[in-house]
Amino acid sequence: MKGHEESTKRTEGRGRLGKLGVSRRGFLSLAAGSAGLHAASKGWKILPGEALADLGDREASKDVKVVPTVCGVCTNKCGVLARVEDGKVVKLDGQPDHPKSKGRLCARGQAMLQVTYDPNRLKYPLIRSGPRGSGQWRKASWEEALDYTAENLLKLKEKYGPEGVMFSSTEGFQEHFFMDLSEAFGSPNTFRHPTQCLVANNVAFFHTYGTVPVPDIANSCLIIMAGANRAEAIMTPDTIDLFQNLHHRNKFIYIDPRYTVTASKADIWVPIKPGTDLALTLGMIHVMITEGIYDKSFVEEHTHGFDKLEEHIQQYTPEWAAKECEVPAVQIVEIARMFANAAPKCVFYFGRRSSFDRNQTQFRRAIAIINALAGNWDTMGGMLPPASARLGYTLIPPFPDHEAHRIDGLPESYPLNNTRDGVYHAGRASVLEGKPYPVKGWMIYKQNPLHGMPDRAKTQRMIDQMEFIAVIDILPTDMAWQADVILPEATYLEREDPLHTEKSLKPYVSYRQQAIEPLFETKPNFWIMKELAERLGLGQYFDYDIKKYIKNQMRRFPAEAKQALKERGVWVKPGYPRYGKHRARGKFRTPTKKIELYSTRFEKYGKDPLPVYESLPEPPDGEYRLLMGRNAYFTHAALQNNRWLLHLYPENRLWIHPEEAARIGVRDGDMVDLTSPVGKGTMKAYVTEAIRRDSVYMDHGFGHTSSGLEAANGRGVSDQVLIEDVADEISGGVCYHETFITVRPAT
Repeated sequence: MKGHEESTKRTEGRGRLGKLGVSRRGFLSLAAGSAGLHAASKGWKILPGEALADLGDREASKDVKVVPTVCGVCTNKCGVLARVEDGKVVKLDGQPDHPKSKGRLCARGQAMLQVTYDPNRLKYPLIRSGPRGSGQWRKASWEEALDYTAENLLKLKEKYGPEGVMFSSTEGFQEHFFMDLSEAFGSPNTFRHPTQCLVANNVAFFHTYGTVPVPDIANSCLIIMAGANRAEAIMTPDTIDLFQNLHHRNKFIYIDPRYTVTASKADIWVPIKPGTDLALTLGMIHVMITEGIYDKSFVEEHTHGFDKLEEHIQQYTPEWAAKECEVPAVQIVEIARMFANAAPKCVFYFGRRSSFDRNQTQFRRAIAIINALAGNWDTMGGMLPPASARLGYTLIPPFPDHEAHRIDGLPESYPLNNTRDGVYHAGRASVLEGKPYPVKGWMIYKQNPLHGMPDRAKTQRMIDQMEFIAVIDILPTDMAWQADVILPEATYLEREDPLHTEKSLKPYVSYRQQAIEPLFETKPNFWIMKELAERLGLGQYFDYDIKKYIKNQMRRFPAEAKQALKERGVWVKPGYPRYGKHRARGKFRTPTKKIELYSTRFEKYGKDPLPVYESLPEPPDGEYRLLMGRNAYFTHAALQNNRWLLHLYPENRLWIHPEEAARIGVRDGDMVDLTSPVGKGTMKAYVTEAIRRDSVYMDHGFGHTSSGLEAANGRGVSDQVLIEDVADEISGGVCYHETFITVRPAT
């Protein structure tokens, strides 16, 4: 095995780094030590909007303040201290009081400065003046752009009904305003990100436990992670707790076809055959049940269907699993015993992306089941019921009923899913077919479907048949470049957002406070939605301002909570985490009021109520299974234009095993041609022993085509160009790992 240093080797991006405007050393110097650096350590007073005293002679003449806020780089929503000098943000650091990020801020979070001050940033509204995708735009005033958008939406509504417009968005503090507009408009066709991400996990755990538990990573003695590359696909606080507390626990077991950074930190790395995670987990369940090393009293008292599971699991022996997974049966038995012996302080971690294939929902069902067998529910170091703080609300009129069914067929087509999230691949297929009705308009907020959905050519065909597309974004993304009108949003540092709470071990509320005035002519999404609603005759649904909205959210809070939110940007509800309270009560939000090892809801809707494994097809001779994933430098496809981050990671490359590289005549750094059933690409090869011979791997998020992204344009290859359109039939989650490709030296 080659060293980890080789697994992170970078190219120099020949001829392109001159555009990036800051040296790599400069960025590293700027970022160094930020995990422990915060304003309090320097004696700075943290009060939004007030200049700070006691900053030394050099800063005495400056208007300096430190604003507590919340990072907007990804779904983690870490606490941030924004240092502002003379109206400009000059440094971002972690907020030490935030229970999720615990004073830390990753490279992406620090580099968000470069998004706010990106020279390619959208500065004012744009209306298309040439062919779609040509990059020909004319500057428009907000008045004209909003009138133009509303006029087109009303035309589409008159011609096709409100269902003729679909609304796509990705989660964020202001996303629900966008969703409210879609509801007020009357369209049932909302499409969010879960079927491209965590839908299988949500469906599996909700219909097993009646909720999606939170793993107590910090206090667990044994953790198993399958494909959740937490050192690079960062998830706070799980990433922090995992690596900060490695020396406190007995074992960390990591399962992945690649030797990732996370694998390098594990006690045991299992280089599993891709797509067989479910088989391995079923083999482990077999060991625990047949050897009687599960928590018998917990299973008897708190679970439903053990007798059926016991019979069902007999076919899935460790020897059978070994043949499927190419993992020795003795190791499967060993891991199962280790897991049982560590109970209840053990976690089989579900992550967000463990096995993007047709077994993904049943794999996560198996994870839910094996955790239940360990009796780790509501115990320290196990799986805890999520807790949250309740927010007040603003009353708005009832939304009109939808007269049309959803274009993706929900809830009938995927009855176990959250209907409002939608199933993206099914929606796209119906739009392209024009059945059961035409959809000709598309409103998009904070989403880039060209980089999120497999088979990019198919997404492009859907774009081409649209009569009107409006995009709200910060940068001229590939999707924005296809729009008819672009409405530029203010970044998170330039706006005040609603309060945010999420289910976690320690319930808390975050407050994203405005650090600086919006640059150029950009506006918060709330303002855009409110203005559009007025023009659409829907103003009654937005009859409030953001200040009033936040005041209503705080209505339930004690005085100390309101003070903490204003002064520190976060309030943590005292008395958590709590252990054992739900366990003592013993009632779950399932039809049987128990943890359903045998899922009655799956049975009701015609799905296998116990996890059934389906073997995946093998790659044909001369082809490889394409794997994709994340790295620590970028959030999906959102940050590749960031000059600081591109210095650290200029492009994605194709990981390929040395023996396979030699077979096809490729050396490290050579250009290779990639061909799949749906697309082609050319990129550099990275020859490494850190991947199995039957697979190749590429980072997600590269291959941007928008000429508006001067730094990102043309770097690497988009995985979505190559990946076929396949989805799990239970949850509709896309199957990113079921595509085979050929690799040849570039011609």
